[in-house]
Amino acid sequence: MAGRPSKYEENVKSKFSKIEEWLQIGISEKDIAERLGIHKATFVEYKKKYSELNDLIKNNRKKPVDEIKASMFKRAKGFEYKEKKVITKYIDLDEELKEKLIELGVDVKKMTKPKLVRIEETTKTALPSEAAGLILLQHWDKDSNGKSKWSRDPASLEMKKEELMLKQKQLENDNW
Repeated sequence: MAGRPSKYEENVKSKFSKIEEWLQIGISEKDIAERLGIHKATFVEYKKKYSELNDLIKNNRKKPVDEIKASMFKRAKGFEYKEKKVITKYIDLDEELKEKLIELGVDVKKMTKPKLVRIEETTKTALPSEAAGLILLQHWDKDSNGKSKWSRDPASLEMKKEELMLKQKQLENDNW
């Protein structure tokens, strides 16, 4: 005899496609649990117990993170983009133009004030962002120990330099 489906099957697994959508648009796990009608702690337990849920979360968090990394990289380097501007100018018809329109079969009496629409497209440049570059370097440029070679704090950077000099002096003294 088949029993009733578990709460996990009912509340979570049956909604995997919805969970996937939510993850891809950046909804937090707390909010996902709330949308599923379960407590956050229960959601965490389900993640530990069911690898399929854990994998679903990991795999669907990857896409937004990759998109953010690509955007940060683009911003760090600077880029060009096109900007379109629609310019509308209302005009008065002179008599000669009205006559031509009438010849073409246009009832100029029914016309509202005509307008000219022009679209200007300009290529613009977004300058490189030092902040985006620094963030990327802090996360991507690591030393052999896996520590970032970059710091946002100039004071700590100076302290690291002094520490390195002291270590070098100590090594020199030890080699005597």
